[in-house]
Amino acid sequence: MIQFDPIIGGVQHYTYHREPTRAEIKFGEGATHYRDFPLEEVTKPDGKIKKWLVSKDDRLRYYR
Repeated sequence: MIQFDPIIGGVQHYTYHREPTRAEIKFGEGATHYRDFPLEEVTKPDGKIKKWLVSKDDRLRYYR
């Protein structure tokens, strides 16, 4: 997966992914889930991009 520097090209979102939960697999949604997060959510206080984060709405861990 290609990661972009937020300074170059005006990137405002980063794409993260996660493996399906057991309930999703049981329901038949066993694919890898991808999701875009705004730059404000993925930036650490020192300005670096997080390698993983916990989503505020579904409380699941997403990886870069």
